[in-house]
Order: sequence, then C-alpha cells, then structure tokens
Amino acid sequence: MRKKIYTTIACIILFLFSANIALAQQRVVTGVVADKQGLTLPGVDVSVVGTTVATVTDGKGRFSIKLPAGQNTLVFSFVGMQKKEVKVEGAQNNLQITLENSSTDLNDVVVVGYGTTKKIDVTGSVGSIKGSDLIKTPASSVDQLLQGQIPGVQVISSSGQPGAGAVIQIRGLGSLNADANPLVVVDGLPFGDAGNLKQINPDDIATIDVLKDASATAIYGSRGSNGVILITTKRGKLGEAKITFSSLTTISTLANKLDVWEDPVEEATIENQAAINGGQAPLFIGQVYGGTYYPSLDELRGIEAGKPKWPYNTDWAKLVYRDPLSQNYTLSADGGNATTRYSISGNYYNEEGLAIQNGYEKYTGRINLEQKIKENVTLGVNLTITHTYNYGQGLSANRSIIFPAYNPDGTYFHIGSTDFGNPLQIANQVLNTSNTLDLLGTGFVSWDIIKGLNFRSQISYTYGNAVGDNYQPRDATYTGNLFQGFADLNNYNGNHIINENYLTYDHNFGSKHHITAVAGYTNESNTVRTSDLQGHGFVNDVLQDQNMSAATTQFISNSLTKTVLESVIGRVNYSYLNRYLFTFTSRLDGSSVFGANNKFAYFPSGAVGWKVNDEQFMKGFTQISELKVRASYGVTGNQGIAPYQSLATLGSYKYYTTGGFQTGYGPPYYNDGSTINAKVFDGLANNSLKWETTSQFDAGFDLGLLNQRFTLTADYYYKHTTNLLRQDQIALSSGFSVIEVNDGTIDNRGLELAANARILQGKLSWNVGGNIAFNRNKVINIGGGNNIEPDGGEIDAIRAPLNYYINGQPANVFLGYKFDGIVQKAGGTNPVDGTPATVGDIKYTAGGPIPLGTGEYIIGNPNPKGYYGFNTSLKYGPFDLYVQFYGVYGNDIFNFGKFTPSAELQAWTPDNPTNLYPSVNSTRVYYSSNWYVESGSYLKLQNVNLGYTLKPQTIKGITNLRIYFSGSNLFTFDNIGPSFDPEVGTNGQNNGAYLKPRQFSLGLNVSF
Repeated sequence: MRKKIYTTIACIILFLFSANIALAQQRVVTGVVADKQGLTLPGVDVSVVGTTVATVTDGKGRFSIKLPAGQNTLVFSFVGMQKKEVKVEGAQNNLQITLENSSTDLNDVVVVGYGTTKKIDVTGSVGSIKGSDLIKTPASSVDQLLQGQIPGVQVISSSGQPGAGAVIQIRGLGSLNADANPLVVVDGLPFGDAGNLKQINPDDIATIDVLKDASATAIYGSRGSNGVILITTKRGKLGEAKITFSSLTTISTLANKLDVWEDPVEEATIENQAAINGGQAPLFIGQVYGGTYYPSLDELRGIEAGKPKWPYNTDWAKLVYRDPLSQNYTLSADGGNATTRYSISGNYYNEEGLAIQNGYEKYTGRINLEQKIKENVTLGVNLTITHTYNYGQGLSANRSIIFPAYNPDGTYFHIGSTDFGNPLQIANQVLNTSNTLDLLGTGFVSWDIIKGLNFRSQISYTYGNAVGDNYQPRDATYTGNLFQGFADLNNYNGNHIINENYLTYDHNFGSKHHITAVAGYTNESNTVRTSDLQGHGFVNDVLQDQNMSAATTQFISNSLTKTVLESVIGRVNYSYLNRYLFTFTSRLDGSSVFGANNKFAYFPSGAVGWKVNDEQFMKGFTQISELKVRASYGVTGNQGIAPYQSLATLGSYKYYTTGGFQTGYGPPYYNDGSTINAKVFDGLANNSLKWETTSQFDAGFDLGLLNQRFTLTADYYYKHTTNLLRQDQIALSSGFSVIEVNDGTIDNRGLELAANARILQGKLSWNVGGNIAFNRNKVINIGGGNNIEPDGGEIDAIRAPLNYYINGQPANVFLGYKFDGIVQKAGGTNPVDGTPATVGDIKYTAGGPIPLGTGEYIIGNPNPKGYYGFNTSLKYGPFDLYVQFYGVYGNDIFNFGKFTPSAELQAWTPDNPTNLYPSVNSTRVYYSSNWYVESGSYLKLQNVNLGYTLKPQTIKGITNLRIYFSGSNLFTFDNIGPSFDPEVGTNGQNNGAYLKPRQFSLGLNVSF
C-alpha cells in the first residue's frame, strides 16, 4: 500500500515537472509593431515559422502569441511593408518590431491564369493594379479603374448614361465581325466580355491583372485573342474580424456648356433665312402654319404695333437637365483563423442621370469563404449576386426656345401635328426600363496531394435574367403615333456552367532548377433563351405594355441557343539559377460554333526571360536593382460569333395572301417594324468554318534603379490576325445571300512604355507614374476579293456609310470628299451629284483614288496614334493627394454636330463671305467631307482626390478612418468645340451621345 502511495506521488511530481518544462518551452511572446516613423501598425500578420500558429496586431500595434516547443522564429507581414523574420532568443519579450516600406514590388504576386507567380519571374507582358492603388480613384465600375492606368489598354467611355459600360481594347482592333473585346476572368471564373461589368463592385476588388501578349493569354486559348483582364476579389485574412464601411456621395453637373439658342430673335432670323435659301417661305412672319402660330421678328423683339412682346423664351437645358445626386455604400466584413477565412460584403449604388427621369440602381452581395477541412484539403465558395434597375433615357435640349413646353391647359406643347420631340413628355410618358438579376457562383476544392503537387477542381455557374419594358404613347413619339401605341416586352435568360480541373506541380531540383507546371481540362456550356413580345395599336395608354393581348397587332419572336467549349490546358515555367526563365503554354480548344471539319484548334506559346542584374558582371552596378529582358511568341484564337453560323439556318416568317397572314419556313426573316414581315435570304452552311487566329510577338524589358525607386517597363509587339471571321456576299440564285467565312488579315504593331518614380520617401512622400502606348493598325486584306468594305449601313445625315475597311489602311477610316471652302460665285456644278453649284454651299473636291467609282478620299482616321496616362500622389502626415490625367492623340473625329447655333450665326451670307461655314439652308443635301472632320486629341484632368486619415485609435474601436473629397472629369483640353466631349466611340463619330457629367464626391472609409 505504501509502495503504491510513493509511486503515485512520484508520478504527480513527474507530471508537474514535465508540465512546467512544457510551459517553459511553449512561452508567450508579446510586442509592438510600428513603421519607421514610429506609428504603430494595426492588422499586421504575425505567424510562427513552420506552424499554423498566427495572430494579428491590435489597434495599437500590439500582439501576443504562443511559441510552440522547439520554435523560435516569428514572421511579420503587412501590405505595403517588407516581410520581416525575427528570432526570439531565450526569455526575450516585449519585442519592438519595425517594418520598412516595401521599396520593391518585385515579390508582388501576379495572377497569370490558372495560377500565380512573382512579378520578378513574369516572362510575358502583364500589367497590374494593386489594391493600394485602386482606392485612389473612386469608381462605380471596373472600366473607370482601368482608364489611363496600364499601357496598351485603351478604355473609351463615350456615354454618360447611368450604368453605361465602356469599350476596352488591348493592343488595337484585331477583329471585324467577331467579338473584339478582352475576356474578363473573376476569381478564376471566365466571366465574359469587358466593358459592362455591372456585377462587380469596385470596392470588392483586391487586384486587377491584365494579360496582353500571347504568352500570357494563350492559357485561355480561343477566348484570349483580344487580351485577358483578371479580377481578384478580396479574401479574408488571419485574425479578428474587420468590419469596413465606405460611403461616397456624388453631385454631378454638365461638364460642357451647351451650344443652344439663347436669343429667340436670332433663332427666328436664322430659321427664316434657312427657309428662304432653301426655296421655301419663311415661317416667323406672324402667321399660323400647321396649327401653330409663328410670331414675327418684331413681335419677338416686342416692337410690333398692337401686339405684346412674345412671352416665351424656354430654357430647355434647365428643364431637361439637372444636377443629380448619386450614392454608393459598401459594408464588408472579413477575417479568419488557421482553418477558416471569409469575406462578406453588401453594396448599394444609386445614380441619377443628368437627364430628368433617368437613373440606375444596383444592389450587390458577395461572399468568399474558404474552409480547411484537413491539413491538405481546402473547400471554397465565391458567390456574387447583383440586381440592377435602369429607367429613363437620354434627352435633347436642342429644341426651339421660341415655343413653350406646355399648353395653357397643362398639356405638352407640340409644334404642329407631326412634332413628337417634346423632351419633357418623352421623359414623363415614355416607359423605358430594364431589370436584371445576375448570379456568379464558384465552388472549389484544393487538395495538396504531396509536397509541391496540388489538384484543384471547381464548378462555376453564371445565371443572368433580364426584362426590358418599353411603351411609347401615340402622341409622345413618332413610333407611338405611327402604330397608335407601341409596346415591347423583351426577356433574356442565360445559364453558363464551367467545370475546370487542373494539377499544379511546383518543385525545386537542387539549388539551380525550379519548375512550375499546370495541366488540366475544362468544359463549359452556355444556354441562352430570349423572347420578344411586341404590340401595335391600343385603345388607350393606361396599361402600357402590361396587356399585350389588347393590341390590335401582335408579334412574338423567341430563340434558344446553346454553345459548348472543351479545352485541354498546359503550362510549364522553368527557371535555371533563378536567372534564366522559360515559359511554355498550350491549349487545345474545341468549340461547337465552328464547322464539322474544324471544331478543334491548338494554341501554343513560348516565352523567355533573363534577369541580367543577377549576373556576376552586373555586381558592380549596385544602383540597378532590376534588369530583365524578355521575349515571347504565341498563337491565340477567336470564336466570338453567334452560334449556328456554320449551319444552313431555317426560320419561320409571315407572308400575306388573300386569306390573311400565313406562316412559312425558310431562311430567317427580318422584321422591319411594320405589320408585314419581310423575308430576306441568309445563312448558307459552311462546314469548314474555323477559328480566327492571332499570332503575336512581344519583346520587352523591365528596369529598376535605386532599389526600385525608379522603374521603367517597355514592350514592342506585333499582332498578326488571319482567317478573319466575316460574312461574304453570295449570289441570290443560291437561295441565300451571305455565308460566314474565314477570310482577311489585320495587323497591329506598337510600343508601350510605363515609368514610375518614388521621388520622396519619409514624412513627405511623392510618387509619380505615367504610361504611353503607340499602336498602328492596318487592314492587310479585307477578304472576299474586295479592296474596300463599309463598316455599318448608310447614315441619313450624309446619305452614305462613313466608316470603311480598306486594304492597306487603318480600320474604320472615314470616306468622303474634300472640302474646298464655300462657293462664292454662282456657276459650275457640284462634282458629287452634278447639281448646279449655289453660292453659300460647300465646295467639294471629288476624284479621289478610292475604288468606289464615286471619287471619294480617305478624309480621317478614328484610331489614335497614342494614348497615355499620368498620375502623381503626395502624402504628408495624415493628408494625401492623388491627381490623374488621361488622354489620346493623333485621331480624328467626324463631328455631326458641327453646325451648332453659334456656328450658324457665323454662316456664309453675302455680307459675310466666309469660307468656314456654309449658308443656312433648310433643304440642302450634305455629303461626307472633311469639313466635318476635327482633331480628336485631348487631355483630361480625370480625377483629383484629396484625403485625410485619422491616426489609428483616435476614436476608440476604429482602426482606420479616411475622409476624402474627389472631383472627376474636371477639365478637358482639346481642339473641338466647347460643347462637345472628344471622347467618342471607336468609330470616331460624334453623333450626340449621352452627355458625360463633371462630378464632385465626398467619401468616407472606416474600419472597425
């Protein structure tokens, strides 16, 4: 018994001794983390090397962490700071850790498609925007974040319509009829085309990476021929939950003074003169015409005997436009521990348009969740849901100021029975809305099979539903009057499913060789259903488009399309001595949109890089922190055409017989909007239809000086696109009119430069960055045996197409006649139409070399020679200032709105025989000429952002609080009239797009 007691006491003593040793070994380490200026840093990741033990610093930069037995090394990491390892010796505690600003971004991680790599190891041409730079520009859409930021990426925002997207081109136009937009990939999900990414909240974005050359884009094969934009949303981090709230309130105003009539006498005088010059009787002589009374000039002046002064001088700009208010709120929470990480956000965005009764509303919810279920297995879900609502339309203030907006009884005033242009009536009575619901979801599993070998499988689902409502009352619009009430209800439903499975192998072979390899298989299907219900003729306008069965005439159309894409992908990155870099990429794509003989195509690429600064002979050049030269060549494809183009199509159409409308079947029909559907020929089968192919060469270098305080990146590229997807005209005797073919070639070549400098560092920091890109586009062969082909149909204002593809010329050049001043003396004929030349008319010169037989010339080129961006940021204590410029140069604009009221006041008269503007003439026929062509070069002060950041914990519980004031679209320096914005579409036409506002915003970012 006594022996058992002694044994028990001995065990207890041994246990206590062992526990004491374990406690001594697993000690608690505390400390404070600060920057070089002594400011403590909240949110710094603190982890123990070789373990999953981790924590983060609190609001005052303090941390406390347990060191497991046998471990003594801590790692401190923080965004914008250099990572630091610290060994804890003995009983060392209360550590004072100082982190330095990251003077180099070479270790930044870049997303390259199905993987990541360090920026210093990139061999292709990749541009990136980091999260710290994204917050400098308040934006409601992704395209606004990209404009002017990355060389070779041109963002054209030609409309100020609320919710409108932009056109994004990477390294020029490379396709004609096929989709020419870059591919957008969100968190690994190939989402769709750039330019209208309403589903993504800019506040949710962590990084944006743009793949430009074929080596970088070839991993996406047929979808990467026009570049790839990779968007990575925010992820949860280790540590306590962080709650962030951002608010942005914006007031907008007209950015340009409108060139409209301000004096009724001047307007009436010009209108009378235009009628006389056109061989018509003047209207403003105190008469009733078409049921409307037109006052005389003296009545307008208030000097006509027996009549009071005309009471109306309507300020249409004041009635039609407003200074709208927009609101943008985002609430997010993120955090995590060793096994679970999450990031959740909700966003509400409401934008009022410049035009009355016009706006855009959006709700967005997002959740990113990762759960480590085993040490080597992680499950994840990324889910985004977005609802948008558009209402209203653009309106014009270019209306006669002589007449009122309303009749005395409060009804809308019309200038005669055929006037349907009252903008107030259009705004208040024309229904034009759209509701959309979008769901983006991805679920994945990541399995670390063995060290260095990972398998990832993910399923992504995209769902889109849209409903558009339109109703035009009989007395509000021309269409509504023509059909005695016009209703249209359209529906869209899309389902896109992608399954991707790939292995990633990452291994060092000794100290000299490193290989990263990716191999996988992807499968995706896309199903789209649409329907359109149209009704003509209603008893009244009360129910608008909500009772189509009441329409006298009804039309129904619907469609169902499905496409499938299967792919095998592979990429190998090999480095020798961490100095010589090689990348080999391949992708085999099979698409259902092509002919039976050419479903599949192979897209390879290769790239090399050389870190010159790591060579022994560079050791003496200590001021050079990076010098890398690289080159790549690869092939990508384009499948961006509508499905079933390789097949002979069969559709239904209506035709009229004595017994009424009958339904027949044949080639697809065309609905011209009337009560009769007109049949047209279309769609001959082509079993050999194949991929449009782009081969691209890129050579560049990356230079860093003084530990990356100054950096320079340069790239030269040459893109050669062949087998253009286009429609070729065929003889109608075949029973068809066109066939989809591969024919034609387009080239793009250019130079891209980007430079950044950290001029000052310390209490006062000053950074400057800029980029510029030069691109030359040329149509080598338009295809079809043609030398010339119009891009688009006839334009009423000039009675001909304007933009053309011509062999040997840039895409979309303007075609027309040369302006040779104004006809000053009667006699001779107009060389365009052979009519007698009239004094005051435009004098044209014909006889140009273009092979149309009409004597036209190339009169303009809408493609810019270059586009550029410049930004500078200053930070002093809690204050920060960011300024951004953006511009293009060397392009032409065809200005349809050149003959404004102020120009008409300078028009040719016998007393003013100018050669600048023709005489006013109500019946003149205008032709395309370089009289309309103006320089499209401009420089915009795009954004100014001034902020103030409170010191952490100034307010208890708040780790970060920044208040800022921002101005956007502030000033434009250009050579075009002050009432126009020179930022127009890729076709170079200025034809009255929705005005872009000047905006002033007050914002708040706060973290708890």
